[in-house]
Amino acid sequence: MFLMKLWPILADMLCAIALFSVFKKSSAKTGLVAAALWLFNPSVLFNSSFWGQTDQLMCLLLLISFVWLERDKPLLACFLFAIAGMTKYQCLFFTPVFLTELFVKYRVSAFLKGILTAAGTVAAVFLPFMIGSKNLLLFFDVYLKGQGRYPHCTLNAYNIYGMFGLNWIEDSKTIIGGLSLYVLSMFFVVLAVLAVIAIYLLAYRRSVWVIGFWFMNTLFMFMTRMHERYQFVVLIFMLMAALKLKRRDFFYGFLGLSFITFINQAIPMFSWNSKNSLFSAYYGDFMFIFSFINVVLYFITSYICFKFLFTKEEDETDCVLKKGV
Repeated sequence: MFLMKLWPILADMLCAIALFSVFKKSSAKTGLVAAALWLFNPSVLFNSSFWGQTDQLMCLLLLISFVWLERDKPLLACFLFAIAGMTKYQCLFFTPVFLTELFVKYRVSAFLKGILTAAGTVAAVFLPFMIGSKNLLLFFDVYLKGQGRYPHCTLNAYNIYGMFGLNWIEDSKTIIGGLSLYVLSMFFVVLAVLAVIAIYLLAYRRSVWVIGFWFMNTLFMFMTRMHERYQFVVLIFMLMAALKLKRRDFFYGFLGLSFITFINQAIPMFSWNSKNSLFSAYYGDFMFIFSFINVVLYFITSYICFKFLFTKEEDETDCVLKKGV
């Protein structure tokens, strides 16, 4: 148990160090606050120290890769993003945002070099296993078959499907017109990708942290096959948005999401560990209540994201954190 939980806890510590490093140049105080908000966050503590999951490593790699993308180090960013994707495939949900930011900020030449860097990194890792298994399609087998192992609307995730009582119901279930819930969810994914492109074309302001947060949170809410921990990664993006942009509304969103992601981990875990507990007896009720709260929170945070993106800076001052706060 010590060895299993050591690595997630170590990733927590490294993530806190990375956060401190990002903010210390502007303010050591902000750097310490950022590190503390991560290290002592109940959702973070539960994920690594209690459960022993590896979502912390995913957050660490995504944090550094997107920071490098911001700091004009696109090839390093692409290299680390490829490593992140091979470490935990949920990282690939951020690919549309990462690639769009890469293309818009660095244009065609750097974009192509970045793609080659990422592809070369993946090939270097997979090639020995492809040769050993005599399977040139090993990469696709690993990712596509893994994604299809749990073809359910939601797997204890507090989202739109959880709110409608579809936990562990197969997403091949059809609705009006014979349309399956899986196909419907893919329609939402396409809309979300198109929304990201529209944001880069039309928004007054851009922040890869705001856009990355909104996109992943949208996938968690409307895409089927989401597990209870898949929303956890949005915390690092919302925290970065709140502190880099110095905004109260994003910070309040971070607090709300910290609460809901903690609850979404804790109730399933406590229920599994004691079938006679209150959490097991009223599991369906908890699922509805907290899914409903999370859906409401989704629309609130989406509103503040789009308000930031599509409002000119001089027209908006009420949501900005005052200096020293």
